[in-house]
Amino acid sequence: MTTDCNGRTVRQCITKGIFVNAAKLHHTGIGVYKTVKDGHELHIHPTSVLYREVPPQWVVFNEVVKTNKEYMQDITVIEPEWLHTLTSHYYQFGTNREISEKRAKIC
Repeated sequence: MTTDCNGRTVRQCITKGIFVNAAKLHHTGIGVYKTVKDGHELHIHPTSVLYREVPPQWVVFNEVVKTNKEYMQDITVIEPEWLHTLTSHYYQFGTNREISEKRAKIC
């Protein structure tokens, strides 16, 4: 039996379950995230254990709380390649040209 010290398997399961709530750390500001789905701006909630840590590059979240900003809660750190391997039916990856070529083959 192998040991999963960093909870990789659990984090992959969470990613697969709430993949539509994926967000990437945005380059424009510290702690600013943009959702993958529509580019919505979010922040890590101040009560999160991740709030005082170095911000992870990629996360999924369970809910959003709106006060003076919109904050993610129930956050899980993920690897971006999981979005492709676990949920390839939802996300399209590649350059605009590659994606256009893929769409042309389907039609």
